[in-house]
Amino acid sequence: MSGRLIAAACLAACLLAGPATADDGVGGGAKEGSKQLAYGLRFMKARDYPRAIVHLTAAIRTHELSPRHLSDAYYFRGRALTRNRRPELALDDFTRAVTYWPENVKALRVRCRALTLKGEEEKARADCDQAVLLAPDDWRGWFTRGLLRDSRNERDLALSDFSNAKDRMPKGLETFPDVARQLRAYGLLDGASDAAPDTDPLPSWQEE
Repeated sequence: MSGRLIAAACLAACLLAGPATADDGVGGGAKEGSKQLAYGLRFMKARDYPRAIVHLTAAIRTHELSPRHLSDAYYFRGRALTRNRRPELALDDFTRAVTYWPENVKALRVRCRALTLKGEEEKARADCDQAVLLAPDDWRGWFTRGLLRDSRNERDLALSDFSNAKDRMPKGLETFPDVARQLRAYGLLDGASDAAPDTDPLPSWQEE
């Protein structure tokens, strides 16, 4: 059986078993937990999400990660589950990530977006507000809250958030298609920065 098929089979077993918690420890110790977390992050970087889920689940189940590292493991597993079209399981993981480390700004942002897409706008707003409060210089919190306010037709507030996001984002990022679409809709792009270079098209921006 190929490595990819093995990973897919393990992923299915993980999903059937339900979300792992800190009480699901199977031993292995702190070194094993850190090792499995590192493997999971390596596969996330390679966009091999089934393998990432397997190793992140193994890291969680060692019961030896610090609260902050446990939060990271849940956050990244939630991202991998999102890519594997498991939004409800992903939302559960983002919630656990925030539970174990309430200042995990990345988890707050992605949970805000997940709740926005689910229609739970008041809960989403609380997460986005907290993300902006904790990291006011990070453009992504402003942009994510702008998406929420846009979905609520709060155009003045959305304009303010998108403007703040644009002021804080790295130069050139405003031409990423998903970002440019929103900025253009609010009149925040001029003609010179409206399109990515034809010779080297930029990928769509995704939350890390």
